[in-house]
Amino acid sequence: MVAKQHLIPSKTSNGWHHLLGWILVATLVIVAIFYGGRTILDNEHVPVRLVVYAFSTQEEVLTQGIFPAFESKWEAERGRDLIIESLFGPSGTLAGQINLGAPADVALFSNERHVNLLKLGKQIEVETQPVVISCTTIIIATRPGNPKDITDFADLAQPGLQLLHANPRTSGVGEWAILAEYGSAFLDSGNQPTAERQLKDIWSNVRLLGPSARATMTLFEMGAGDALVTYEQDARLALERSVPLEIVIPTRTIIAQHAAVIVDKNVTSTERPVAEDFIKYLLSDAGQNIFRQYHQRTADPEDNNFPKLIHPFTVEDIGGWSHAYEELILSVWQQEIDPRLDLESISVIQGSGK
Repeated sequence: MVAKQHLIPSKTSNGWHHLLGWILVATLVIVAIFYGGRTILDNEHVPVRLVVYAFSTQEEVLTQGIFPAFESKWEAERGRDLIIESLFGPSGTLAGQINLGAPADVALFSNERHVNLLKLGKQIEVETQPVVISCTTIIIATRPGNPKDITDFADLAQPGLQLLHANPRTSGVGEWAILAEYGSAFLDSGNQPTAERQLKDIWSNVRLLGPSARATMTLFEMGAGDALVTYEQDARLALERSVPLEIVIPTRTIIAQHAAVIVDKNVTSTERPVAEDFIKYLLSDAGQNIFRQYHQRTADPEDNNFPKLIHPFTVEDIGGWSHAYEELILSVWQQEIDPRLDLESISVIQGSGK
């Protein structure tokens, strides 16, 4: 009978196995640290990308002024490249796009109401507050020589006037203009029916609606209409482009306050510090000076670099945005004015040679 042999593991062999195991683990940790460190270093050299959505009349001041200046400053301070991507369009349309998933990290809106739309769409936190970055005022652009003798909003109701207007359904300036046309009469008279009558009489002369401030100004440049209600800032930019027009600043008009906000749902932990630095730059002396160069009043509407306004007012003077939007835009304009508009097609106006 062959005796069974029992193999007893050697203590020396078992020790080597433990040692080899520790060496393997240590090697893996070193490799992980090495490549992890390289990834971090590599990421520090990858450009940061910031996506900015802004309403139409901000294109020049941002692309020609703010973006290049901020990029240079930020890159010099951080030692890292920055790429800013931008999209411009009607303020209300942009808010709708962001709510549907558009990738904006920062949004510049023509008014505070469009920021509130993002809160309703859960794109920004309820406690997130917009920042007023610049102001302008609502003016009337007329043909050279002001042949219709327009001096105030009330003159826009004169019979036979051909008036251009941005569409309040999509455009922030369209909303601001309604508030200006109504508020000027309400604050003069203290009478709501009188103010509503002026608003309706003005809109009886509206012959063409543009989707944004810039699109409506383009139609005016093409020769459509006798007058246009728009931003002072955009009218002055048009004068710089040698567009033949005159600017009439009504005696009582509204200060349009433009707002910026970080889109909480979209911005990443890497992008948020850049977004915060960007908004700080907009409010800095350097940023505000660039806004001035492009004919925007600064966040302080009493900026002495512009013609003094005689009787300016704000949306708060007519009840705030919630009240103004519900009572004027949704109720009076959408229900009573819009269904009765007598609009001409763009092709008819182009063909008329006006």
